[in-house]
Amino acid sequence: MAGPELMIASAVIGGIGAMQEGKAQAKAYRYNASINERNAKVAEQEGEQLVYQTEIDLLGFEKRFENLQAATQQSFRYNGWIADSGTALKVAMANANEADEEIATQRYNAQVGKQQKTESALEQRMQANLNNMYASSARKAGFFKAGSSLLSGAAKAKGI
Repeated sequence: MAGPELMIASAVIGGIGAMQEGKAQAKAYRYNASINERNAKVAEQEGEQLVYQTEIDLLGFEKRFENLQAATQQSFRYNGWIADSGTALKVAMANANEADEEIATQRYNAQVGKQQKTESALEQRMQANLNNMYASSARKAGFFKAGSSLLSGAAKAKGI
């Protein structure tokens, strides 16, 4: 009589172990999902910070450009040229065009960088979703493994 009881007890212990294993795997996947979500938020913040820092840098660039333009115009006036016509005007316009292109390039690069961070955040969120799906599957697998262990143990006990 001890044989069937031991088989049933073994099946119950195996079932409990399978349930615990499923829960532990699910917990690990959910933890990984929370890390992925955190990384997604960090990437989004980095993208915003990149754009913000670029705008701050551009303020300094614009100030330096204004100083350059003022110095250039002063130099032309010192040499007796009229700063708003002829070569002096062409130089001022060329400088302004270069400055505008530099500003546009930096803003474009900041937006590209932000888009890359946004894409990284999306990938992290997709991984978080995948980890949550794995968690659900692990929990179900543990449940079914436990059920299988119990049924197998009961069938063996009945056979004895």
